[in-house]
Amino acid sequence: MQRIVDDGHEIASHTYLHRNLNQLTPDEIKEELGRSKDRLEQVAGSEVLGVRAPNFSVSDLVLDLVAEAGYRYDSSYFGFTQHDRYGQISATVPPGATVTEIRPGLLEIQMTRVPIATIHVPWAGGAYFRLIPYPVFRWGVAKHLRSNPWFTFYFHPWELDPDEIPPAGMPRTLRFRAYTGRGRTRRDLRRLVTEFGSCRIDEALRGLGYLSSDGTPTA
Repeated sequence: MQRIVDDGHEIASHTYLHRNLNQLTPDEIKEELGRSKDRLEQVAGSEVLGVRAPNFSVSDLVLDLVAEAGYRYDSSYFGFTQHDRYGQISATVPPGATVTEIRPGLLEIQMTRVPIATIHVPWAGGAYFRLIPYPVFRWGVAKHLRSNPWFTFYFHPWELDPDEIPPAGMPRTLRFRAYTGRGRTRRDLRRLVTEFGSCRIDEALRGLGYLSSDGTPTA
Protein backbone atom coordinates (compact mmCIF):
# COMPACT_ATOMS: atom_id res chain seq x y z
CA MET A 1 0.00 0.00 0.00
CA GLN A 2 2.88 2.36 0.65
CA ARG A 3 3.94 1.89 -2.96
CA ILE A 4 0.45 2.90 -4.09
CA VAL A 5 0.74 6.08 -2.02
CA ASP A 6 4.25 6.77 -3.30
CA ASP A 7 3.04 6.40 -6.89
CA GLY A 8 0.58 9.23 -6.32
CA HIS A 9 -2.70 7.35 -6.10
CA GLU A 10 -5.57 8.24 -3.79
CA ILE A 11 -6.28 5.81 -0.95
CA ALA A 12 -9.97 5.26 -0.21
CA SER A 13 -11.87 2.69 1.85
CA HIS A 14 -13.63 -0.50 0.80
CA THR A 15 -14.41 -1.26 4.49
CA TYR A 16 -12.38 -3.51 6.77
CA LEU A 17 -13.64 -7.06 6.24
CA HIS A 18 -15.54 -6.64 2.95
CA ARG A 19 -18.95 -7.54 4.36
CA ASN A 20 -22.19 -6.31 2.78
CA LEU A 21 -22.97 -3.25 4.88
CA ASN A 22 -26.74 -3.36 4.35
CA GLN A 23 -26.81 -6.75 6.09
CA LEU A 24 -25.01 -5.59 9.25
CA THR A 25 -26.14 -3.98 12.48
CA PRO A 26 -25.43 -0.26 13.01
CA ASP A 27 -22.55 -1.06 15.37
CA GLU A 28 -21.04 -3.50 12.86
CA ILE A 29 -21.28 -0.90 10.09
CA LYS A 30 -19.56 1.68 12.29
CA GLU A 31 -16.78 -0.82 13.01
CA GLU A 32 -16.28 -1.60 9.31
CA LEU A 33 -16.16 2.07 8.34
CA GLY A 34 -14.18 3.43 11.26
CA ARG A 35 -11.57 0.70 11.55
CA SER A 36 -10.81 0.79 7.83
CA LYS A 37 -10.53 4.59 7.78
CA ASP A 38 -8.21 4.67 10.78
CA ARG A 39 -5.88 1.95 9.50
CA LEU A 40 -5.68 3.38 5.99
CA GLU A 41 -4.93 6.87 7.29
CA GLN A 42 -2.08 5.49 9.37
CA VAL A 43 -0.51 4.05 6.23
CA ALA A 44 -1.39 6.83 3.79
CA GLY A 45 -0.41 9.64 6.13
CA SER A 46 -3.39 11.69 4.97
CA GLU A 47 -7.15 11.82 5.40
CA VAL A 48 -9.16 9.10 3.67
CA LEU A 49 -12.03 10.94 2.01
CA GLY A 50 -13.99 8.24 0.20
CA VAL A 51 -15.58 4.84 0.67
CA ARG A 52 -17.29 2.24 -1.50
CA ALA A 53 -19.44 -0.43 0.13
CA PRO A 54 -18.69 -4.04 -0.86
CA ASN A 55 -21.02 -5.18 -3.65
CA PHE A 56 -22.46 -1.65 -3.65
CA SER A 57 -24.41 -2.63 -0.51
CA VAL A 58 -25.61 0.88 0.27
CA SER A 59 -28.73 1.88 2.22
CA ASP A 60 -30.10 4.96 3.94
CA LEU A 61 -28.60 3.80 7.23
CA VAL A 62 -25.25 3.09 5.60
CA LEU A 63 -25.13 6.63 4.18
CA ASP A 64 -26.00 8.10 7.57
CA LEU A 65 -23.14 6.20 9.18
CA VAL A 66 -20.70 6.97 6.35
CA ALA A 67 -21.32 10.67 6.98
CA GLU A 68 -21.02 10.16 10.73
CA ALA A 69 -17.67 8.38 10.28
CA GLY A 70 -16.21 11.49 8.65
CA TYR A 71 -16.00 10.43 5.02
CA ARG A 72 -16.40 13.21 2.44
CA TYR A 73 -17.76 11.10 -0.41
CA ASP A 74 -19.40 7.73 -0.99
CA SER A 75 -19.35 5.83 -4.29
CA SER A 76 -21.65 2.89 -3.61
CA TYR A 77 -24.87 3.72 -5.44
CA PHE A 78 -25.61 2.06 -8.77
CA GLY A 79 -29.30 2.90 -9.10
CA PHE A 80 -29.92 -0.44 -10.82
CA THR A 81 -32.67 -2.59 -9.29
CA GLN A 82 -32.15 -5.66 -11.48
CA HIS A 83 -29.02 -6.83 -9.65
CA ASP A 84 -29.40 -9.18 -6.69
CA ARG A 85 -26.60 -7.62 -4.61
CA TYR A 86 -26.86 -3.88 -5.14
CA GLY A 87 -28.33 -1.81 -2.33
CA GLN A 88 -30.97 0.87 -2.75
CA ILE A 89 -31.65 4.24 -1.12
CA SER A 90 -34.76 6.39 -0.73
CA ALA A 91 -33.20 9.58 -2.12
CA THR A 92 -33.76 10.35 -5.79
CA VAL A 93 -30.47 10.41 -7.69
CA PRO A 94 -30.98 11.20 -11.40
CA PRO A 95 -29.30 8.59 -13.64
CA GLY A 96 -27.09 11.22 -15.25
CA ALA A 97 -26.02 12.92 -12.01
CA THR A 98 -22.28 12.55 -11.53
CA VAL A 99 -22.09 14.15 -8.07
CA THR A 100 -24.94 14.58 -5.58
CA GLU A 101 -24.87 15.90 -2.02
CA ILE A 102 -26.60 12.88 -0.51
CA ARG A 103 -26.17 13.94 3.14
CA PRO A 104 -24.97 17.23 4.65
CA GLY A 105 -21.21 17.21 4.06
CA LEU A 106 -21.32 13.91 2.11
CA LEU A 107 -21.17 13.64 -1.68
CA GLU A 108 -22.40 10.64 -3.66
CA ILE A 109 -20.31 9.66 -6.69
CA GLN A 110 -22.84 7.55 -8.54
CA MET A 111 -21.65 4.53 -10.51
CA THR A 112 -21.90 5.16 -14.24
CA ARG A 113 -24.85 3.91 -16.27
CA VAL A 114 -25.46 4.50 -19.96
CA PRO A 115 -28.94 5.02 -21.44
CA ILE A 116 -29.82 2.44 -24.07
CA ALA A 117 -33.41 2.67 -25.29
CA THR A 118 -35.42 3.05 -22.06
CA ILE A 119 -32.90 1.41 -19.69
CA HIS A 120 -29.90 2.95 -17.96
CA VAL A 121 -27.43 0.07 -18.21
CA PRO A 122 -24.56 -0.36 -15.69
CA TRP A 123 -21.33 0.59 -17.47
CA ALA A 124 -18.80 1.35 -14.75
CA GLY A 125 -16.30 -1.50 -15.00
CA GLY A 126 -15.90 -4.84 -13.27
CA ALA A 127 -17.82 -7.61 -15.02
CA TYR A 128 -19.41 -5.08 -17.36
CA PHE A 129 -15.97 -4.14 -18.67
CA ARG A 130 -14.92 -7.78 -19.08
CA LEU A 131 -18.12 -9.01 -20.73
CA ILE A 132 -18.89 -6.10 -23.07
CA PRO A 133 -16.65 -6.04 -26.19
CA TYR A 134 -14.20 -3.14 -25.96
CA PRO A 135 -15.49 -1.20 -29.01
CA VAL A 136 -19.00 -1.28 -27.53
CA PHE A 137 -17.74 -0.35 -24.06
CA ARG A 138 -15.75 2.52 -25.56
CA TRP A 139 -18.89 3.75 -27.32
CA GLY A 140 -20.71 3.84 -23.96
CA VAL A 141 -17.90 5.79 -22.30
CA ALA A 142 -17.83 8.35 -25.12
CA LYS A 143 -21.62 8.67 -25.01
CA HIS A 144 -21.55 9.31 -21.26
CA LEU A 145 -18.75 11.88 -21.49
CA ARG A 146 -20.62 13.96 -24.04
CA SER A 147 -22.91 15.17 -21.26
CA ASN A 148 -20.93 14.46 -18.06
CA PRO A 149 -17.61 15.75 -16.69
CA TRP A 150 -16.19 12.29 -15.98
CA PHE A 151 -16.80 8.56 -16.17
CA THR A 152 -16.60 6.55 -12.93
CA PHE A 153 -14.68 3.31 -13.52
CA TYR A 154 -13.65 0.46 -11.22
CA PHE A 155 -11.93 -2.91 -11.39
CA HIS A 156 -10.65 -5.53 -8.95
CA PRO A 157 -6.96 -6.56 -8.77
CA TRP A 158 -7.80 -10.20 -9.49
CA GLU A 159 -9.43 -9.18 -12.77
CA LEU A 160 -5.93 -8.41 -14.07
CA ASP A 161 -4.69 -11.94 -13.32
CA PRO A 162 -5.92 -14.42 -15.95
CA ASP A 163 -4.26 -17.32 -14.14
CA GLU A 164 -6.04 -16.98 -10.80
CA ILE A 165 -8.09 -20.09 -10.06
CA PRO A 166 -11.68 -19.56 -8.84
CA PRO A 167 -12.32 -20.80 -5.28
CA ALA A 168 -13.53 -24.38 -5.00
CA GLY A 169 -17.29 -24.67 -4.80
CA MET A 170 -18.03 -21.25 -6.28
CA PRO A 171 -21.46 -21.32 -7.97
CA ARG A 172 -21.27 -21.43 -11.75
CA THR A 173 -23.20 -18.20 -12.25
CA LEU A 174 -20.95 -16.31 -9.82
CA ARG A 175 -17.84 -17.80 -11.41
CA PHE A 176 -18.99 -16.59 -14.82
CA ARG A 177 -19.76 -13.13 -13.46
CA ALA A 178 -16.47 -12.82 -11.59
CA TYR A 179 -13.92 -14.49 -13.86
CA THR A 180 -15.03 -14.49 -17.51
CA GLY A 181 -13.04 -12.20 -19.80
CA ARG A 182 -9.98 -11.71 -17.60
CA GLY A 183 -7.65 -12.63 -20.46
CA ARG A 184 -8.24 -9.28 -22.18
CA THR A 185 -8.69 -7.02 -19.15
CA ARG A 186 -5.13 -5.67 -19.04
CA ARG A 187 -5.11 -4.92 -22.76
CA ASP A 188 -8.50 -3.25 -22.73
CA LEU A 189 -7.70 -1.26 -19.59
CA ARG A 190 -4.57 0.14 -21.23
CA ARG A 191 -6.62 1.11 -24.27
CA LEU A 192 -9.25 2.78 -22.12
CA VAL A 193 -6.75 4.84 -20.11
CA THR A 194 -4.79 5.76 -23.25
CA GLU A 195 -7.90 6.97 -25.06
CA PHE A 196 -9.68 8.75 -22.21
CA GLY A 197 -7.08 9.39 -19.50
CA SER A 198 -7.66 8.97 -15.78
CA CYS A 199 -7.47 10.88 -12.51
CA ARG A 200 -8.06 10.52 -8.79
CA ILE A 201 -11.58 11.09 -7.52
CA ASP A 202 -10.44 13.65 -4.93
CA GLU A 203 -8.62 15.63 -7.63
CA ALA A 204 -11.65 15.52 -9.92
CA LEU A 205 -13.90 16.77 -7.12
CA ARG A 206 -11.53 19.62 -6.30
CA GLY A 207 -11.09 20.51 -9.96
CA LEU A 208 -14.84 20.78 -10.45
CA GLY A 209 -15.34 22.75 -7.25
CA TYR A 210 -17.07 20.07 -5.18
CA LEU A 211 -14.28 19.85 -2.58
CA SER A 212 -12.19 22.59 -1.02
CA SER A 213 -8.43 22.22 -0.73
CA ASP A 214 -8.80 20.71 2.76
CA GLY A 215 -11.29 18.06 1.56
CA THR A 216 -14.46 19.75 2.81
CA PRO A 217 -17.44 19.44 0.41
CA THR A 218 -18.50 22.77 -1.06
CA ALA A 219 -21.74 21.54 -2.69
